Amino acid sequence: MTAAFSAFLAWAFLAALEPVRAEKSPLSISFREDFNQDGRVSVADVVALLIASRDNPADPALDYNGDGSYGITDAVALLIGIAKGKLHPVDLGSAGWRVLGPGGGGSLFVPRVSPHDPNHVFLCCDMTGAYVTTDQGVSWRMFNLRTMVDDIEFDPLVPGTVYACNTGLYRSEDGGVRWRLIYPDPANVIAEHMAGDHAEQSFETADGMPDAEIDKVLVDPLNSGHIWIALHARWNGPARILVSHSRGADWQMLSEIPDDGAVAIFPGAWWGKPEEVTVITGNSGRLISEETGQAAALTMPDTGIVSAAGGRGDSGAVFYILTSLRQKGSVLAGGVYRSTDGGKSWAAVNKDLTKNWASTGEVPRYVFLATCETRPEVVYLSCDYYSVGSAYPPQCGIFKTTDSGESWKWSYQADWNAVLSKNSTESWYTFSYDPSWAGGPHELGVCPTNPDICYAADGHAYRTLDGGTHWEEVYSNNRPGGSYSSRGLDVTTCYGVHFDPLDSLHIFITYTDIGLFHSFNGGESWVHAIQGIPFDWMNTCYWLVFDPAVKDRIWSVWTDCHDLPRPKMFTSGKLASGGYLGGVAVSNNGGDFWVVSNSGIPSNTVCTHIVLDPTSPADSRTLYVCGFGRGIYKSTDGGKKWAEASNGLGHNRNAWRMVRVPDGTLFLLMARGLEEGNVVDGVLYRSDDAAANWKTVTLPQGVNAPNDLVFDPSDPKRMYLSTWPWTDRSVLPRKEYDGGLYRTEDQGVTWKLVFRQDAHVYAAAIDPANSSTVIINTFDSAAFRSDDRGDSWRRLKGYNFKWGHRPVFDPHHSGMLYLTTFGGSVFYGPAAGVPGAFEDIENLNENWRWSE
Repeated sequence: MTAAFSAFLAWAFLAALEPVRAEKSPLSISFREDFNQDGRVSVADVVALLIASRDNPADPALDYNGDGSYGITDAVALLIGIAKGKLHPVDLGSAGWRVLGPGGGGSLFVPRVSPHDPNHVFLCCDMTGAYVTTDQGVSWRMFNLRTMVDDIEFDPLVPGTVYACNTGLYRSEDGGVRWRLIYPDPANVIAEHMAGDHAEQSFETADGMPDAEIDKVLVDPLNSGHIWIALHARWNGPARILVSHSRGADWQMLSEIPDDGAVAIFPGAWWGKPEEVTVITGNSGRLISEETGQAAALTMPDTGIVSAAGGRGDSGAVFYILTSLRQKGSVLAGGVYRSTDGGKSWAAVNKDLTKNWASTGEVPRYVFLATCETRPEVVYLSCDYYSVGSAYPPQCGIFKTTDSGESWKWSYQADWNAVLSKNSTESWYTFSYDPSWAGGPHELGVCPTNPDICYAADGHAYRTLDGGTHWEEVYSNNRPGGSYSSRGLDVTTCYGVHFDPLDSLHIFITYTDIGLFHSFNGGESWVHAIQGIPFDWMNTCYWLVFDPAVKDRIWSVWTDCHDLPRPKMFTSGKLASGGYLGGVAVSNNGGDFWVVSNSGIPSNTVCTHIVLDPTSPADSRTLYVCGFGRGIYKSTDGGKKWAEASNGLGHNRNAWRMVRVPDGTLFLLMARGLEEGNVVDGVLYRSDDAAANWKTVTLPQGVNAPNDLVFDPSDPKRMYLSTWPWTDRSVLPRKEYDGGLYRTEDQGVTWKLVFRQDAHVYAAAIDPANSSTVIINTFDSAAFRSDDRGDSWRRLKGYNFKWGHRPVFDPHHSGMLYLTTFGGSVFYGPAAGVPGAFEDIENLNENWRWSE
């Protein structure tokens, strides 16, 4: 029976079937099979597929069955799929953007539980995203307030009113859906700056408000209009305490404190004096009176305060502070201290926390404490290191007291072998790594009105609803077959989205911290793909490449040095000394298992990129690898053996990315670096002889940080260079130059700036269906689109994540786009953006940042 006749029979059978309608789904789901984009899947889509494959025979989105060819066999596969109801949903989301990934993976902070509704909780990431749930962590929604949120405070009197602070103070009156900037006054803002290697955000005001970071915000529990904020100056000067009696409409300076920033603020309402406030900093405590303006120093039991908490119970106000435990002569100093007289005197409450020190000689490490504001006798304490003797692995987890610190017991206890307390429900983070991989929680958050509810914030966020009898993770859903889907807490950096050329539903994401994940269903759920990778490598997978002709053959590059090419990775000196490890791995079963393929590459090579020559023989592929700090390695036998190919490269060997154009010419980007505090300029090279020799390509004038290079497939002489600016630190606010996006029409002989030079452009992508369309992603809370090769731009509405990485056009769904990020996993949405989409902050003026 011919394929055409089979198709005809299937056609006749399906013609009578009720078509599947996408609009029937409550989740606004469309289907991959909706080729004619009419909102349903029927025989008409088979016709649309056949016509499209005739007109566009090389469009990978039309290879429905993933066999590498396009035509009648794809139509047959589509017909069978429709008949069996095996369709592939694509959830475009109500706002057009959603985040893909397994959930979790990076550091979380600032857990805050509502005093009005314990289902309502916030978490924040140190990579700028913030998250809110109203169902106790079953699902989370990300929102973005320009940079990392340092503190969140519920109004204790008005349900739904929440404050968040960073470089500004924001208020939401609908539980965290919509936010308004209230300090500085938006009417006073004249510009928004994003300067420095991480595009650090700040506001510039007409009255010269000092550039500052707001550490803490507190609402008076007796008066919603009475608010305190604690700020520290970004560049220099003391910490400041400001007060408002008008819900933030105006502010007065209350006090200046020599220390750098506030750790906690306690309201005078706790001890019957609402005109007072106590501020705890890293090295001091002060009782401040609004009536007199005086700040009386408290006698503190120790310095180096890392955490503080307090509340008012039946017997009055209780304060706690935590300092680092350390050996001082023959005794231990530091730990947990309690005050019941407003900070005038303190008592150490370390019983049970140090009892093993005498026998092991190893000092425990505690990192954070949190209490219930209405039941301050209940305290949870994060433990990062607790030795039980050299014969056993160290432990970590959470201690709890119900008697104000007089006694402590483990509530959650783990080591690298198991959760010893056997009272937790876990997901991939614990399954893939050992239970103590993340150590003790970075922060804890207790419900102010229920001491049984506590959230633990780290790479695998979890919570208890029963006082610590049981703990449950809240970042991921465990799916059948060892796969996982996110609950909305996607908290890690990723570099690329990679598509299997022979299986349209097989996708990889290359990650920092969590290595590599892949999906077999187009991104609906994810499987951790680190089996076989050496333990010392598995932190970061920077890139991978599929063999275009051999099914399931993949090469990937790995290292324990994450976050390149950000200069912070140079400051320890570990890169220069060769202290990081890494290499190349190959898989012949689609990424289920990897084998090290590293012969000829030193074991301490930080591998950041890999390129395959598709014209090389399938049984002896030519591959190129970027060794950051070393140069280039080349293999002509599919990665079995490697040889250095760095002839002509200069002093800077920070090989970051490589591009191969169709005629075989190679381009190599050396990232900007640091040596002994001095900037090492980035370089662009070219090789016309398969990496046997390299010669310098002149960068645009002033540019010293090339970050990415792409070529136009319709004309490879046209290329786009993404660059990072350099910062003029001699002026305030800081100024940035020679970043942005540059276009060349002659492969780098001449360049033209096509996107503003103060922008931190990480990468660009060219629409494979229309080479005039270019999209860039930036570290500046925005991605942009041009439909005239960069001559004009418009921002992609609906996407406002702060630190953006790479745009990637979806090869299987025309008009859809992936945006990788530094800290928010992968965003997926329409390549045209979402006009009119709400973007978290109601009164943010786009011209503050993007005006000409």
